[in-house]
Parts: sequence; C-alpha cells; structure tokens
Amino acid sequence: MRLALLSVLLLGVACSSDKPPTQDGPDAGRGDAGTGTDDAGSGDAGCEPLASGPGTPLLTGLNTPRRLAADETDLYIAESHSLNPQQPQPGPGRLLRLPRAGGDAVSVATGFRAPDAIAVVSDSVYVLDLDGLWRVDKATGAKDARPLDATVNNVTIGGTEVLPARMGDRDVVVIATSHRRLVRVDASGGNRQELYAGTGYTQVRGARVLGQDVWFLVAAGESPGLYSVPLDGSAPATLRDGSITAGTSLEVTPTHFLVTEGGSGNGRVLRLPREGGAAEVVATNLQGPAFPVELNGTLYFKDVSTGGTDFLRRVSTCTSGALEPVGPEGVGPGGLLVDGDTLLYTSQESGTGGFVGRVP
Repeated sequence: MRLALLSVLLLGVACSSDKPPTQDGPDAGRGDAGTGTDDAGSGDAGCEPLASGPGTPLLTGLNTPRRLAADETDLYIAESHSLNPQQPQPGPGRLLRLPRAGGDAVSVATGFRAPDAIAVVSDSVYVLDLDGLWRVDKATGAKDARPLDATVNNVTIGGTEVLPARMGDRDVVVIATSHRRLVRVDASGGNRQELYAGTGYTQVRGARVLGQDVWFLVAAGESPGLYSVPLDGSAPATLRDGSITAGTSLEVTPTHFLVTEGGSGNGRVLRLPREGGAAEVVATNLQGPAFPVELNGTLYFKDVSTGGTDFLRRVSTCTSGALEPVGPEGVGPGGLLVDGDTLLYTSQESGTGGFVGRVP
C-alpha cells in the first residue's frame, strides 16, 4: 500500500519583480489550514528551531489522512481512505473533528470520495472532493444537497487549496483545483467566476490571498509560473515569475514567498523575496515537496516518502545549516499546519497506519 501511495503522489508532480500589497486581508495562512485569518508560517522572526524528536501522536488508526484545518476549539482532518480517482459515490472518505482541549475524535460528515483541501470558518467547513467543493455545517455535520462548485477532478494529485476571503461586502471562497482552473464562488454558492482558466494539461496548484489579490502557481501548460490576479476578477491574471515551471505548493510569510516544485528526485524548495529579487534555493533533490512553512527562522516542509523521518524536514533560513529530518516517522506528504509555536501534521499512511501528530 505504501508503494501504491507513492506512485499515485509522484504522478501529480509534473521572483516577483512587483511588490504585492501589504497583507491586510484574508489569507489561507497557517500552513495548510485555509482559515483565512493570518499570515502563514509565523514569519521570519527568530532563529530557534523546534526541538527534534518523535513528535506527539494526537489521533491514530486513520486511513490516508490528508489535509488539516483548525479553529479556536477544534482540529479538522480530511480522511481520504484512498487516492484512487475512481472512487464510488458516495465514497468512504470522511471529515473528522478532534477537540483541541483533548478528547475523542468524532466523524462530522461522511460519503466523500477522496477529500483533500479543507477550510474552516465560523459556521462551516469547506471540503474539496472529487465531486467539487462541499459546504458542511459545523454544528450538525449536514452537507449541502449539491456542491458549491463541481469543476474539480484532480484532487488526488494534491496541490489543491480552499481559501475563504472577503470581497467587498461578500464572503467568498477561492479554489485552486489542481486542474486548469482558479475559481471563486460566494461562500453560500453562486456568482461563480473563473479567475484563471488554463488549457490542456495545465495545473493550478497552490494559492494564497493577499489583500485583494490571489497569488497562485501554474504548472505544465504553455505558460507556467507564479501568477497574481485580482480577487474580483477585474483584470486578467499576470505572470510574476516564469522560472517556476512545476510548482506544487505556495506559502507566504511577511517577507517571502515559499514555493515547492517538482519531484522524483528533482524537487526543490524556493524562497522568493516579496520585495523582488532572486529566488533562494533552500532544498534540492526531493521526491515531491509540499506545504512549506516558516517558523522561528526555520523552514519546514513535507516530502513524498513511504516511511521514515524524511517525510518532515527542515532547514534554517538564518544560517547555512544543512537540510535535516525533524524527527517523527511517517508517510508523506500529507498535511502540515503551523499552530502557534508548534506544527501539526498528518502521516498519510493507508489502512490503519495513518495518524495526526504534533511537533514538539
């Protein structure tokens, strides 16, 4: 099962000269949470890495747990059960909730085919599945009768995002589909707009909202790179950096863009100044890096792995330190989320070997 998982993930792996606006608007933030509340990775301050070690398991016995999201009281987990894009309808996937104060996990909603990116807001959880974007009531677990958007079909290869944002007097959701499109819909559905539409095998993978612009990665296709587009769709998307040809994940700190790209031994992690300038290559020779975050002067990210301590790695951004494993053992990539001064992560093992953990 581990080798099958690695094969599926590797199938999906195929410097801004303009300063972006000050981050005063919604942002997915918090690594992979998609909460729309803060700047990801806690920025570049300090130079003290987290203590390495085995980590602390929070929830075990899971079948292919993927992405994470958190609010003030709970942690939400997308448990896919399979990365096979031919899952039945309804499928075996589900959304779990784990109280942050301790206690047993509960199943919030079921019937998903292969849930990936999730985002939590005050009254709802948004789940991106093979059928599209679903809205789940936090209090009751009820799903809408129909998906808010049904243009998604590549969530099993990763790189998807669900980003709550505020546009004028409306709450909206931005979706990086991992296929050809970057889509915005109202938080309650309707008013769908394609902010970017590629052709052929174009992949839109990784996105963040900065003020009233969406920054995102385009891989494959005719014009890959780092793009930005107004959230309201008032202007076409602009190519900001064409040197990133196989981007997989995008994150933002107060001073930098963090980008993962490529795989199969050629994957890299890049750090691009938001003020403009050359990209810094901070890690190379990776199998399928994803979810870069920066915490206390250290850059952490996940990598494709069938097991071992190399699925969660780090490298100092304050010194010329070497790339090293953080310490927990697991299967990657899975999710990664900054939670205050700790990291929350999933080990994306199939069967009953998957789990959610915390570092330290």
